[in-house]
Amino acid sequence: MKWKSMMAIGLVVFFTAGCWGVQDKKPVSEKRTVTEENKPEQTGGEPGKPVGGTEKPNTPQDTPPVQPGKTTDQQPNIYPENTNQTIKIHDESIVKDSPIIHIIYPQIDGMKDKTAQAKINGFLKKTADAADESQMTNEDPSAPSSFDSTYKITFQNDHIISFVYDQYLYLSGAAHGMPMKIPILVDLDNGRIVEPNELFNGSSQTKPIISKLILKQDVLHMLEVFGDFKQISSDDLEQVYLTKDGLIMFFSPYEYAPYAAGTLLYHLSFFDIQSILNTAFFKSHGIPVTQPIHSTTIYASEGYHFSVPKEWMDRLKFERADYAENQKWSSEINVYLNSGAKTLLFSFHMYEKQVWASLKPGAEVKLAEKSDTVFSYSVASIPQNDLQANEFLKNVVPEIMKSFQVDF
Repeated sequence: MKWKSMMAIGLVVFFTAGCWGVQDKKPVSEKRTVTEENKPEQTGGEPGKPVGGTEKPNTPQDTPPVQPGKTTDQQPNIYPENTNQTIKIHDESIVKDSPIIHIIYPQIDGMKDKTAQAKINGFLKKTADAADESQMTNEDPSAPSSFDSTYKITFQNDHIISFVYDQYLYLSGAAHGMPMKIPILVDLDNGRIVEPNELFNGSSQTKPIISKLILKQDVLHMLEVFGDFKQISSDDLEQVYLTKDGLIMFFSPYEYAPYAAGTLLYHLSFFDIQSILNTAFFKSHGIPVTQPIHSTTIYASEGYHFSVPKEWMDRLKFERADYAENQKWSSEINVYLNSGAKTLLFSFHMYEKQVWASLKPGAEVKLAEKSDTVFSYSVASIPQNDLQANEFLKNVVPEIMKSFQVDF
C-alpha cells in the first residue's frame, strides 16, 4: 500500500536527517559533540523529556535505600556500594566521507573502577562502529553506501544505564537500507554489560506471557500481515531494553512483518510481567517492579506512541486508513467504539508541514512536530444521546493525548 512505502521512506528520512544534521562533515574525525537529540532522558519524569546538558549526574531514584553489603564472583552484588560514584555521559562521534559514516556514541565518566569503565567504553564504541566498510561500495554513484548510528538513554539511575543504538545501513545499489536497534545495559555497580537473559527468571511461562501481551497491543494487526507470529522466540528475548516502568521488546523489519511496517515496538510493563522477571536483579538495581500500570501503550509504526486506559482497550477498535491522493494527510489512524454501530471517536493524523499550514484552523489539534512532519488529532462529532462515546471523548481522550510522544 502506498502509505506504507511513504511511512518507511519518511522514517528513514527523519532518522538520517537527525544523524547528518549534527555532524561537521570532515574527512575522518572522532570528537566530542553536543546534540539536543542525545541529551539523557530524565528517569521518573515526563517520558522522553530531556534534561539539561549531555552530561548527566547519576541522580538517585525515589526508591527505598539499600544497605551496603558484600559481593563475590559467584554472588551478584545485591547491596551495591556506589554512592561515591558521580556518573556522567558525554558524546563522541566518528565521521567519514568515504564511505559515508556518521556515528554518535556514548562514553561514561565517573566510575570508581577505571579498568571496568575503559572496557565498557570500548564496548560502547565498538558496537556503534559496526559497519563493514569492505561491503560499502559505490555500485550506484548517485546513491553511495552509508552507515548512520546514534543512541538514546531509555533509563538511568544510580545503578544502571540502558542505552539503545539506532542504526541504519544502506549498501549502494540496494532497493532500500536496513534499520537496526541494539540494546546495551550497563551495570554501574559491578562494572559490566548485562546480558538480556539476566532480566528474566527462566520460567516456562516467559514466552506465552509476553506473546499474549504483544498480541493485545497489536491493535493495528501488523503481526497478521505475514501470518507467521504465533509466539516469540528465544532470540526475541534478547531484543529488549529498559524504560522507567517496563521493558520494550522490538522486532526488526521482515522478522514478523513487512519492511514497510518498520521496527515494531511493544511495551511490557514490569507489573504485567513481574512473575517472569528476575526480581532480585531489579531490586538490587533500585528498580521497583510491583507498581500497577493502569494503561496500555500502543506504538504505531508511523513513529509515535500513546497510552490507553486498560479498561477501555476491549471497547475500542483501531484501524489504519489507506492513503488516497485526495487526502491531505499522509497517515491516518482511526479509533472507533467497538460496538455494532462502530462509532468513530477520534483520529490521529500526520501532515507534511507545508500542507498543515494550509489547513483551516480548529479542525485539527496539533500534538507534535518533528522535522517536516506535524502530528495531530481530530475528534468526531458524536450525538448527545451516545453517552458512552461522549464519556470517552470528555474523560479519556484528553489523557490519551497527554501521553502522545514521537519516538524518532
